[in-house]
Amino acid sequence: MTPPAEPRYADPPYADPPYAWMNGGIVAWDDCLLHGRSQGAFWGANVFEGVRGYWSPGTDQLRLFRLDDHLRRLRQSMRALRLAHRITDSELVDACCQLCRANEFREDIHLVIVAYFGRGTGWDTLGVTDDTGIHITALPRPRAPGYAGGLSVGIASWRRISDDTIPPRIKSGANYANSRLAHQEAVRHGYDTALILNRGGTVAESPGACVVMVREGAVVTSPATSGALEGITVATAAELARRHLGLTLTRREIDRTELYAADELFLCGTLAEIAPVTAVDGIPVGSGSPGPVTRKLQALYEHAVRHGAGYEGWLTPVLTPVPAAGADPAAEPAAVQPAGVRSAAGTPAGVQPAAVGR
Repeated sequence: MTPPAEPRYADPPYADPPYAWMNGGIVAWDDCLLHGRSQGAFWGANVFEGVRGYWSPGTDQLRLFRLDDHLRRLRQSMRALRLAHRITDSELVDACCQLCRANEFREDIHLVIVAYFGRGTGWDTLGVTDDTGIHITALPRPRAPGYAGGLSVGIASWRRISDDTIPPRIKSGANYANSRLAHQEAVRHGYDTALILNRGGTVAESPGACVVMVREGAVVTSPATSGALEGITVATAAELARRHLGLTLTRREIDRTELYAADELFLCGTLAEIAPVTAVDGIPVGSGSPGPVTRKLQALYEHAVRHGAGYEGWLTPVLTPVPAAGADPAAEPAAVQPAGVRSAAGTPAGVQPAAVGR
């Protein structure tokens, strides 16, 4: 079977939101800038986390999914890269929520937190510097079409970076040149995306997600030591499978040819969520359609991110409930605080503009 002539899915265009957050406060979207010779921009000396936000129309609430876990992983990346910043996790949570309210999001979003190195002495791109900063941006991001219909993937000719060269455990922008090479090669060959093998020839991950295989009743994913990121979404899928399906996720090496023999295959990532893979190198996975375990996990995931019943600790609500006029402040809130009220100067009410300097 030959791959499709063109990728089946493409991102729709999105209008820029009005605001970003940078170094202490809200800024205009177009003012969220780094100098081109800064270490973070020139050589990708930064670390980041992408976070999904899910809109629940029934409750008029936007919730950020597993934000605390993403911040924990961000701190691990910062520590490994020796990138110090005095901002606290609580302040970062507040900043993320403040930005979402300022942009008046009423849909699913993708929010990105970046910690970066700024100017080195004499603009030295490798020198030690205490000049660091953080910026946060968020965009509307509906669910990808591949979530429903499945993805066709190809094995990349590029091999995965490793812990003794550019450690995948450090979620740095520079690392994603590896992902970019693999993904764009796959797209040029007509696939939706790629799967990347490590130097040992076993499966590492896709360009932006972990790989999970269902074979003969076992659910398997590659360990971090194979070159996979220690994924938050794959950990979510593991917990859902354990609690609701009685399945235990096993972490072990996966051979390339096991993918051809798999009953089901899916990707787990913040943007991918739980995305079925229906063909590898033009060979159908199982029946060639998303399988029953994948579909059950998608349904469980959807319930967890929209409603949170049993998983409230995974969700950070963005909109602050406020009592109706004349109501008892201690009573159950009757509405959520609207984000659309703006000051005369155009800055969202209750939002502090960015401070000058840090």
